[in-house]
Amino acid sequence: MSSFLTYEVYLSKFVILTSFLLLIFITFAVIYISFISWKDKKRLKK
Repeated sequence: MSSFLTYEVYLSKFVILTSFLLLIFITFAVIYISFISWKDKKRLKK
């Protein structure tokens, strides 16, 4: 029974870590896409 509990703890830590990394990745992707569109708007105004 104790091995199942440690497996559950590792699984929850893995899920928390994975969701945190996904959140960071999505944040950087949104920043990058908005930066690209901002530069494109500046280029089109010239």
